[in-house]
Amino acid sequence: MMKKVKITWLSFLVFTCLTLMMQSFSSSSDDSFSEESKSQSDPVHLKKEALTVLETKCNVCHRKQNPFRVFKEKNMERFASKIHEQVFIKKRMPKAGQSLTDKESKTLKTWLLTQKINNYGND
Repeated sequence: MMKKVKITWLSFLVFTCLTLMMQSFSSSSDDSFSEESKSQSDPVHLKKEALTVLETKCNVCHRKQNPFRVFKEKNMERFASKIHEQVFIKKRMPKAGQSLTDKESKTLKTWLLTQKINNYGND
């Protein structure tokens, strides 16, 4: 089980790094690319972007059905490994037609890369 988790986590890291490298090499002069680059290089901005995704796609249901897992700026780091597991590994979240756009998915993945998920799978 632990080997599978490590391989999956490694795959996630490789995929995200390749995505970021491809994006940095692509030529783009539009403002949306500049804004994306800013959010990736500025950890405070990236955290706010990730929180916006969690608030709009997750907290909608969590407020009603799982109030102990409502994501806030103060607690989102604590839930990083569970967010990764539920959204990207088990693909259980978000529910109720709240699927993530490509940009939202990328934002969460990039933010998760900044988190130290040392005990992933042991929560």
